Amino acid sequence: MITCYLQETGVGEDGLPVRGPVRRSRWEENVPLPEGVVWIDLVAPTHWEERLAESVIGAELPTQEEMAEIETSSRLYVENGAVYLTATLLCGISEGKPGTTPVTFIAANNRLVTVRYDEPKAFPLAGYRLLKQRTEPISGAIALMNLLDAVVERMADILEAISAEIEAISRAVFEAGVSDRRTEGPNYHDIIRAIGRQGMLTNRAQESLLSLSRTVAFLSLHIEEAGLNRHRGEMKSMTRDVRSLSDHAGSLDAKINFLLDAVLGLVNLDQSAIIKIFSVLAVVFMPPTLIASIYGMNFQHMPELEWQYGYEVSIALMFISAVGTYAFFRWKRWL
Repeated sequence: MITCYLQETGVGEDGLPVRGPVRRSRWEENVPLPEGVVWIDLVAPTHWEERLAESVIGAELPTQEEMAEIETSSRLYVENGAVYLTATLLCGISEGKPGTTPVTFIAANNRLVTVRYDEPKAFPLAGYRLLKQRTEPISGAIALMNLLDAVVERMADILEAISAEIEAISRAVFEAGVSDRRTEGPNYHDIIRAIGRQGMLTNRAQESLLSLSRTVAFLSLHIEEAGLNRHRGEMKSMTRDVRSLSDHAGSLDAKINFLLDAVLGLVNLDQSAIIKIFSVLAVVFMPPTLIASIYGMNFQHMPELEWQYGYEVSIALMFISAVGTYAFFRWKRWL
């Protein structure tokens, strides 16, 4: 599917060119390319759609296999006057199936061409912002900067959501503490799964930010080829934003690792508390067991067996020994 963003121009009463609003349209086979197209967005393009776009920009489009390559030379390069940028973007976050997808940006002939096989949320956002433009002149360079701004903003929103989720998990863990067996403790299985999900999402965000950082750095070195001479200040600001987001993602990764270690430590403490209870019970009942074992022997000469109150005395000894052991543990603060 090919979606085009274009801005029509006309002539005013004074004879000067007048810019119209930006609009979006579909480009179909055997239909001429509309005038004023500044951004051609290809989503899972077919063979004829690729050939159609190549004929307009005068440059070849990378295949899906080429977009998936990890070498920098295969992702960032200039060929026949066109600047090729392939970045790894996050997708599927809202659907609960986070993943990454390669997206190629091609700046050629004052137009922007994007090739993708998924639906990162930055694209609808960038398209919506372009459609809000009224009379300001739009070019492929402006569309590229608008799209990269949307990508960075979307990444910031994702990191903010991760930070909020980690904060909520931290409160659930550290405010609850270790279960005292009289109240229901935290469900550590669910907590560890939640930490794992945020950890995986953070790792994917770091991967995307690394790719985006390389993309912005390469674009800064080829500003003239991409037609971004008037956007040097914005490029510097975007570079700082990406760097700060990378630092924030690294900080989140450290928090997640600390939280995971803390939860595993609390699990060990909780298990130790359970084992401690069984150990104390074993020690408490050891003296009564000894007494019962002695008087359970089948020896012929045991004076206590002939006592009138031998049974009551043995029961009392077992009770006193158990209570005494428990009191000793309490006095030593082992319980």
